[in-house]
Amino acid sequence: MTIVSNPQAEAFETMRRGVLFLLIAWLLIGIGLSLALIGMFTGALLAPSHPGLGLGEAMGALAAMIVVVIVGAIIALVGLWGYFVPGVRKLAEINPEFSTSATLIRVGLFYGLILLLIGALLIVFIVGIPIVFIGVILIIIGYIGLIILSFKLNDVEKNALYLAAGILFIIAIFVSLAAFVAWILLYVALGDSIKKARQAPPPPVQPQPTGPLPPPV
Repeated sequence: MTIVSNPQAEAFETMRRGVLFLLIAWLLIGIGLSLALIGMFTGALLAPSHPGLGLGEAMGALAAMIVVVIVGAIIALVGLWGYFVPGVRKLAEINPEFSTSATLIRVGLFYGLILLLIGALLIVFIVGIPIVFIGVILIIIGYIGLIILSFKLNDVEKNALYLAAGILFIIAIFVSLAAFVAWILLYVALGDSIKKARQAPPPPVQPQPTGPLPPPV
């Protein structure tokens, strides 16, 4: 049996795999920030009676946050560069309407996340602040690409989950927690698109041209 390749379904599957990495990264970063808040709160409570212990709690929480956030950022970079960005690029090869969003996502999200990671590591120095600022601007550009992508997918796939994800990505520019919900909706919607693409009938096989028949003997 001949297996018919389905480039659109493959693009959606690659994108969906990347979204899964990004969701895991989001959870890790959220855990890291939660550890920092808990540690700083505990340190503030202990500081009046045990100054040394309170400072130790705060510094330990800060170190744990840095480690977890760095691991989360690395996972996010793997998800973006290894899966999501190539999937969107493949989708743009199939449908040029996705070319703009593919470029914005690649330049904005991937390189913006790298600059944020570098800036976070150098935040104790003055040079880290402008790096973080540039990274935030690139991240916003990447979110604009995600918004365009979601709305285009809603137009093509006729799935309201894409529309909801696009709206949440707009909100995420101002409220970052909305991005986590948007990625979840995008993950579910891509699963629907994969099923739809797999169930679509394969393109008709074009008949091969044949030359003139040889004269009868």
